[in-house]
Amino acid sequence: MGTSDKIERLAQALAKCWRDGGTIDLPAQRDAPATRAEAYAVQDQIAALLREKIVGWKVGAAIEAVQRFEGHDGPIPGRLFASRLYHSPATIPGRRFGTGHKVECEFGFRVVCDLPATGPKQTRQSILEALVFHPAIEIAGSRYTPGTGGRPPRTFDTIADNGGGGAFVFGPAIKDWKEIDFDRLPIEPRIDGGAPIQVYSGEMRRDPAVITAELVNDLAARGIGLRSGDYVSTGSLTLPTPIAAGQHFVARFADLAVLEVRLSP
Repeated sequence: MGTSDKIERLAQALAKCWRDGGTIDLPAQRDAPATRAEAYAVQDQIAALLREKIVGWKVGAAIEAVQRFEGHDGPIPGRLFASRLYHSPATIPGRRFGTGHKVECEFGFRVVCDLPATGPKQTRQSILEALVFHPAIEIAGSRYTPGTGGRPPRTFDTIADNGGGGAFVFGPAIKDWKEIDFDRLPIEPRIDGGAPIQVYSGEMRRDPAVITAELVNDLAARGIGLRSGDYVSTGSLTLPTPIAAGQHFVARFADLAVLEVRLSP
């Protein structure tokens, strides 16, 4: 089987899972993407097959400490699909996200002007005026059945699976955000009023505006730009925690916002 056949077969299988639910076996090594370029090709083909409106991007493992801990070779980007974007307080279908998915708090942004792929390379300073801050929640997941494939999932497997996304819930816009100390911003997440979930700190956090500038530059290298109105989410700030249908997740981002998502029974 040639490379293009391998990419098409995996994209078709993953796209069906994204569209209809369910999982597939993790492909054997010979059938899996062997490079970042092949993984991006699968991800791009999934988007073409789904024909969904793209409303932004997520990026995972954007922090070196996370890459070391999880064994990734670099960041893991993925598209945000319109049908999976919500605004807090949100109720989302538990039957779609309640099995094998995990909930995470994240820092997000909305882009307020076009950032074309042909534009200049972005830095934190150059991108600031293009962004409005939004606290966010990710419902993350995988379209691979755990324990299959005879090997652990790799970075390229997750990239191919649209970055391991599921759904996103964005909180209110925080326009006066540039003086926020993101390294120390307290977050208090709970499921059903239980004990607080572990919050990352220290080397497990990075400036989300820097992460966003890096994402914009990485996408530009693939010929992809961002449009005004697109959302960006910049990676987990809390321990990814299983969430089931019927549960209620509440996250307080200091005194900025309280986000809520409930998975319907």
